[in-house]
Amino acid sequence: REMVRSALTQIAEKSVVHLLLGISQGPGHPSLESVSQMLGFHVSFVGEEGLDMGGVRRDFMDSFATALTCEEHLPLSLSEPLEILGLGADSTWRPVPCDEEHQSFLWAFGRLLALALVYRCPCPIPLSLSVFKCLLGMRLRPGDIRQLDPDFWKHRMQPLLQHGGAEIRQAQLRDWGMDPLTFTSVDGCRELKPNMGSVLVMESNREEYAQLLCEDFLIGSVRTEIGCLVMGFHEVVPQELLKGLDAEQLRMLVCGVAQLDVDEWEAHAVVADSAQQLAKWFFDWLRKKPQETRSKILAFVTGSSVLPSGWEGLRDQKGAKLPFRILAEGEPESLPSAHTCVNLLVLPPVTSRATLERRLDCVVEFAGREMLLI
Repeated sequence: REMVRSALTQIAEKSVVHLLLGISQGPGHPSLESVSQMLGFHVSFVGEEGLDMGGVRRDFMDSFATALTCEEHLPLSLSEPLEILGLGADSTWRPVPCDEEHQSFLWAFGRLLALALVYRCPCPIPLSLSVFKCLLGMRLRPGDIRQLDPDFWKHRMQPLLQHGGAEIRQAQLRDWGMDPLTFTSVDGCRELKPNMGSVLVMESNREEYAQLLCEDFLIGSVRTEIGCLVMGFHEVVPQELLKGLDAEQLRMLVCGVAQLDVDEWEAHAVVADSAQQLAKWFFDWLRKKPQETRSKILAFVTGSSVLPSGWEGLRDQKGAKLPFRILAEGEPESLPSAHTCVNLLVLPPVTSRATLERRLDCVVEFAGREMLLI
């Protein structure tokens, strides 16, 4: 938690010029390809010296995401948890109502998400699709509620959108002795449109009502908070540079791909001749493991527990391909090791499947990390 506050504070303190250090900007804004060459965002491990060529930065993103979304209360922690995100009914995270101090952290978090995009270094927090629609300036629509709250969609939105739905619902409310539908939020606290709080919902305006109610239901209580996140993101990556992307594509580029298919993994891996048998044992072992273990192994080798838009997305910051590689090297008694900057897994030259599997189990159990943003 202290790491999350420290990282966001440092990102907030740095100017955009510093974060984009090394960019030559002509008229207008730089392209995404140009932004990806930036030099102003580096990470180092606490107590360790090293050159961040990408692996440490990816490792930081993983640790940051874990810390920010950790809901476990730590009684001995010296600081309060930074509650700027909440988990929705669809198991995705979105901003929550918060005070001005925490809104400033959301602004810095928006900057961090933009850095994740331009560095091809995903931040593996499964954020709500509505966040990315806001980043793209897209309108939120009734169908967006279906994923977030299927019951609300089924019982409130879907009947209303059917032919004659407004008249039927208003008649039902009269029969039940309830107030009629007007242009107000679900909780009745906000007007959906200025000076329309007392306007009745009818067939002629039900589509407008559904659109406004959907938008309010999704972000009405956190407009300011989402605005802070969007502002921070667009300071680093202006909205016009996102043209051509849809919300799902942007989410994949920023948050990565969490589902790891071992067959695809093996097909895209580059294996040294001397490691062919070891690689086969490695992937056989991986197939028996759950997604959590696969993510840990991916993080051990690449620094990130998610893929940046698929296996083809494994690239260096200049855009050159940097595939998952396997090499056999070292002493037979050694544990597997990795070079995250070049996505290289080094397996010890053991002679049995069982021995390799025990060593890999040790890696999953004991591999850990702690780092500091500089």
